[in-house]
Amino acid sequence: MSVSCERIQYILEDCGADFILTESKVAAPEADAELIDLDQAIAEGAEESLNADVNARNLAYIIYTSGTTGRPKGVMIEHRQVHHLVESLQQTIYQSGSQTLRMALLAPFHFDASVKQIFASLLLGQTLYIVPKKTVTNGAALAAYYRRNSIEATDGTPAHLQMLVAAGDFEGLKLKHMLIGGEGLSSVVADKLLKLFKEAGTAPRLTNVYGPTETCVDASVHPVIPENAVQSAYVPIGKALGNNRLYILDQKGRLQPEGVAGELYIAGDGVGRGYLHLPELTEEKFLQDPFVPGDRITGPEMWYAGSMMNNRHCLY
Repeated sequence: MSVSCERIQYILEDCGADFILTESKVAAPEADAELIDLDQAIAEGAEESLNADVNARNLAYIIYTSGTTGRPKGVMIEHRQVHHLVESLQQTIYQSGSQTLRMALLAPFHFDASVKQIFASLLLGQTLYIVPKKTVTNGAALAAYYRRNSIEATDGTPAHLQMLVAAGDFEGLKLKHMLIGGEGLSSVVADKLLKLFKEAGTAPRLTNVYGPTETCVDASVHPVIPENAVQSAYVPIGKALGNNRLYILDQKGRLQPEGVAGELYIAGDGVGRGYLHLPELTEEKFLQDPFVPGDRITGPEMWYAGSMMNNRHCLY
């Protein structure tokens, strides 16, 4: 998926970037920032590592999300949130230990899912395969890529599952982990996928993941197990990942009883710093967690998702 020139221009002006990384074959955007041609910089760069003084609360990245307003908002994520994400995925899903996994990168770098795919691979010492754009959107080609490169872990959207199911070619795949997120996962599609894998004699671990950009990619996980399937149209978002917490609250901020609808709030170590240059919106959406006392500087934080759901969507 390409990014429009207008969006790029807006982001550059909004974030006030000092440097822009580009390539010789790419038309550079208009900006006051210094342009760094990677082709030239890599050829002329120093061989020694950069001595960077970075701590857990330093800003790791800003990713822009349109949300419901249509205007891009820069979400600020710190190093500690990325570390929490990677460690939580390792402990909850991959559990790879000293084993090396071959992971596929499907998401474009400007989507937050790429953060998980890139850093869960590199920080855990795995091997990252960058899947070509044309392959990502073709189920048969994607299955062939997985087979040819012996891919063991993949992280995509329900659309990727639907493409794989439509292609129906599961022979020879060595997938061990499939993470699915970005939108609701149909129970029917998940069931079809697992049946096709079973017929092919393989059984990857399928996990539904949920989380907005503001909570560093994934806030909850739910393993999809056929015999324990919930009888609903969509797979639940599951339990909180790592040190995150999920709350279903009423309009007065009170916890809702089992099965009663309310608004979703996400708290814990995955909650980001806030929105760039939007202090009022940050104050409105990034809150203190009233159920775990602390302060905004050192203590727990909570993000107001606003999605209507009940406790059956979340499994505690």
